[in-house]
Amino acid sequence: MPSEKSDPPPPLDTPLPRPGSGPPRRALRGVRRAALFVLAFASGFAVLTIEIAGARLIAPVFGLSAVPWTSVIGVILAALALGSHIGGRLADAGRVPLSWILVVAGLTGVVPVLGAGIPWWARGSLGFVPGAVVSAVVLFAPPVLCLGAVVPYLVKAATASVATVGRRAGDVSAAATAGSIVGTFATGFVLLPAMPLPVLLGLTAATLLALAALSGWVLGGSVPTELMVLGALGLAVLGKAGSALPPDVLHREQTLYAAVEVTERDWGEGRMVRELFQNGGSSSAEYVDTGDPAHRYVDVSAILLEPRMDRVRSMLVLGGAALSLPVAFARWKPELRVDAVEIDPAVTALAREYFAYGKGSYPTIRVIQDDARVFLHRSGESYDVIVVDVFDHLLTVPWTVVTVEALLDAEAHLAPGGVLEVNVLSPLSGPGVAFLQRFRSTLGEVFPAVEAYVTEPESDPAAIQNVLVFAARGSSDLPGAELPGADWPRAAPGPAGRPLTDAWAPVEYLQARIFLAGVRWN
Repeated sequence: MPSEKSDPPPPLDTPLPRPGSGPPRRALRGVRRAALFVLAFASGFAVLTIEIAGARLIAPVFGLSAVPWTSVIGVILAALALGSHIGGRLADAGRVPLSWILVVAGLTGVVPVLGAGIPWWARGSLGFVPGAVVSAVVLFAPPVLCLGAVVPYLVKAATASVATVGRRAGDVSAAATAGSIVGTFATGFVLLPAMPLPVLLGLTAATLLALAALSGWVLGGSVPTELMVLGALGLAVLGKAGSALPPDVLHREQTLYAAVEVTERDWGEGRMVRELFQNGGSSSAEYVDTGDPAHRYVDVSAILLEPRMDRVRSMLVLGGAALSLPVAFARWKPELRVDAVEIDPAVTALAREYFAYGKGSYPTIRVIQDDARVFLHRSGESYDVIVVDVFDHLLTVPWTVVTVEALLDAEAHLAPGGVLEVNVLSPLSGPGVAFLQRFRSTLGEVFPAVEAYVTEPESDPAAIQNVLVFAARGSSDLPGAELPGADWPRAAPGPAGRPLTDAWAPVEYLQARIFLAGVRWN
């Protein structure tokens, strides 16, 4: 890296020396001015691409709740502030060209591709909240710190007089902000669904190297062409290599709503299980040989509902995923009308391609691509059973479907004698039961009768399992009133705390207690 003070081109405000040479100089100055705004715009674009892609990158470990988003946004803003502070001083000193700072940004921009194991280590060693913050610092702060220096350099290059410094600073900052705005929409709506995360991050890093070359031409301090070419090729190779799928992963993509993955693994006993993951959480699992659900809670749900199934004509499932639960009930009772609400069309396409739903004919299953809460608000239909199965990750719990207001909407869609069933991930003892207790309090505000049943009665109470919570307008409608023989075991934690509402639903905080107490699975 150069250590001597460089002589950058004159500021854009420098007066033109000779009238006779004006047109060529004006043209060159215009090109230079445009290049400065391209640098500002592109740097702002890159920051938001790293931020949005970064949140998705750590989603399999930390989910997409407020905790990882807060960590990523806070770290990005801190890195921008520190980079701007340092960049202003470096720009005034004139010893380090912006082109070399952008080279460092490009090289460190590939760290998220190479450091996929860092979030897992951070969560296991540091805990949930500190692990999310440290992951963001290690993976995303270095390139953003460098990008924070861009605006001070460009403002200095664009300004020759104190009289115009405010205007130049405003123009450059506006260009960078415009880039961030376009980067937000382009990354979220176009780039994430279009390519794997490693490829997107690799392309972003390669783009930063291209910006380094542009900066060298505009501001001086050019980077050797050979280094730029080798760096770009290396980043492309790393991005491609990072997107390669392991042998047990059949499909992986970033949709508009989640990081999804389809795997096929041996769960023991020599039976292969095909599983759908959303943001790192297992949403659906089926035995490959039969297409039957592999998750225990589906079997327990059938056991608890069996005594009333002769009276059940319709079922609503909120959270379709791979449609394993709707298919299981449609196989059991072919005349049953099942409406499955799934917000992500890409996930429904995977259900057709890889799971039992696509390998048979299920004319009574209707898949509705919509948000669960929006569907409840719009629909005028009623159902004998409503199943809420949207808890795809411990910390990715859509709070919008567990509030008093959401449950009132659900209750309005229950037919006389109908029952609401909610699948909750929770331990049965310890501080991790906080969400289950608050949710039972919330249900009690809407339904006179509420009961929770365990799915693995013999397991460690401190370990996480599926808990099936039922709610009805009367106790005679609950499953326990109709079960033949011995009652199915109840979940001990009762209601506690104030109900969750649209105005205050600290779901992420409540679920984080599971991680603070130490995650143990059955």
